[in-house]
Amino acid sequence: MINKRNKQALWVLLVAIPSFGLGVWQFGIGGATSSFVAIVTSIAVTLGGAGILVGLTMLFTKNRLGWFDDDLVLETIFKKEKKEMTKIKKEEPIKKEGSESIGLMQREKELVKRSDELNALVSELDVELNQVRESLEIKGWVFSDNGWVIG
Repeated sequence: MINKRNKQALWVLLVAIPSFGLGVWQFGIGGATSSFVAIVTSIAVTLGGAGILVGLTMLFTKNRLGWFDDDLVLETIFKKEKKEMTKIKKEEPIKKEGSESIGLMQREKELVKRSDELNALVSELDVELNQVRESLEIKGWVFSDNGWVIG
C-alpha cells in the first residue's frame, strides 16, 4: 500500500526525471541554439536534479521536508504561538514585608559606597592642597590673613 508521502514523492519524481532528462539531452545534441534555450536548459537540469534528490529523499527516508504537509501552514503556526502567548499571564510582584526591608538595605549599601567614594575624594583633595601649599612656600610665598603674600 502506498501512503500519502510516497505518492507525493512519486509525483515529484514524475515531473523531475523528464525535466532533467530533457535538459541533459539538449546539452548532448550540441548545445543551445539561442541564449533563451540555454537558460531554459540550465533551469531544467538544475530543477530536475533537485527534484530527483527531493523525490528520492521522500521515497526512501522518513525525513519531513515540509513542502506538502497540510498541518504546517504558517498562519496556523502564528495563531498557535499567539494563543500560547495570551495564556501566559504577567506575574504581579508579591508584596512581602521583607521586600521593603531588603530595598532599604540595598539603599543603605549604595549610600555607604557613595560615602566611601566621597571620603576618598576629600582625602585626595587634601593631599593635593597640601602639595600646592608646600610648593608655594618653597617659592617664597607666605600665607597670611589676607591670603598669599611674598615673604
